[in-house]
Amino acid sequence: MVETYYIHLEVQTKAGDWSINLPFLCDKCGVCCTLDDFLTAGEIRGSPEANSEVYAKFNTLTEELGKLFEEDEDKYDQHVTQAKCPFQTDNICSIYAIRPEGCRQFPNTPFGMLSKDCKALDRFKKQRLALKRGRASKETGCSTVNQIMPVKFSKSQYDACLDKLCHAGITKEERALFNALNGQS
Repeated sequence: MVETYYIHLEVQTKAGDWSINLPFLCDKCGVCCTLDDFLTAGEIRGSPEANSEVYAKFNTLTEELGKLFEEDEDKYDQHVTQAKCPFQTDNICSIYAIRPEGCRQFPNTPFGMLSKDCKALDRFKKQRLALKRGRASKETGCSTVNQIMPVKFSKSQYDACLDKLCHAGITKEERALFNALNGQS
């Protein structure tokens, strides 16, 4: 199972209540991987002893940022909001296994849903809207690292969800993950 964020959507209708899990599947565009986002994402998960190069790079970065802040706060603000994450290489996270919690929970972060130009996030928002449109619902943010939330739906409800997701532009990979998160093969 891919480690990812998903929403557990509980829907109330006249015909009965049902629930489904809608995953966000990152396509590694790198749009969300800015220095500002990294600095607000929390602590790196690995130990300094086991990841000495990562921590050395992080310590150097914080020293440089501290100097820049002392010299000129406006330049500091401009730099951290425009620079890419220092651990991003060719749109891939070089510290993926030990990345901070905020990065793990994307797009369920203070910066996540505000990200622009992320096609995967745009599809996720469109899919979410398609499933919720005109229905009373409750949404819970979850991660596949934890236990997957149980779902409740009929075959016709599941088929209707898939139809809505297809119209919202679900990719083949997203559909496979959607099926897996909802106990369908």
